[in-house]
Amino acid sequence: MALLFGFFGRRHMSMIMRQNFAKSCEKKLNDQINMELKACHQYLAMAYHYDRADVSSPGVHRFFLQASNEEREHAEKIMKYMNKRGGLVRLSAVPEPIPCFADTLAGLKHALEMELEVNQHLLDVHALAGQENDPNLCDFIEANFLQEQVDGQKVLADYIRQMERAKDDLGEYLFDKYLSSTAGMHPSSDAKGH
Repeated sequence: MALLFGFFGRRHMSMIMRQNFAKSCEKKLNDQINMELKACHQYLAMAYHYDRADVSSPGVHRFFLQASNEEREHAEKIMKYMNKRGGLVRLSAVPEPIPCFADTLAGLKHALEMELEVNQHLLDVHALAGQENDPNLCDFIEANFLQEQVDGQKVLADYIRQMERAKDDLGEYLFDKYLSSTAGMHPSSDAKGH
């Protein structure tokens, strides 16, 4: 019983700092955290699918491994924000990812679908924050996620179109070599400037 009281006592103390942070926004951010972790898990499975000896696409492997890391970083960033606002992070079970794809094009199309879903949810969080008169949450979403999502969607759409043009094993091989030399889905600001 003392352990339980200690937990609720600490929880109450974190609530002292909570200001203008609606429960609906907290719930929506928890949904976003779990969506980011789901994408992280799926990208990780994709990365290691393309790393298999019978697939052997090191550039695609690296691309999806980097995407997995970025999604985990997004989830962690939102969790840190939740703690700053006095919220409670609630992690749910991560669904089992799709284990393999017919080819690189199928993987890229699935990645774009995930990114569109994540982006729509971020837009929904932003809209809810506006309805709840939470300018801090609006600013957090705008400053940390929205442009990066648009940039990532454009990269994936470009890659999908390039793969559609390639249409054969040699094309996939050359595309994989090209991916090995790129900065990934979200190039650093240094790479954008030059």
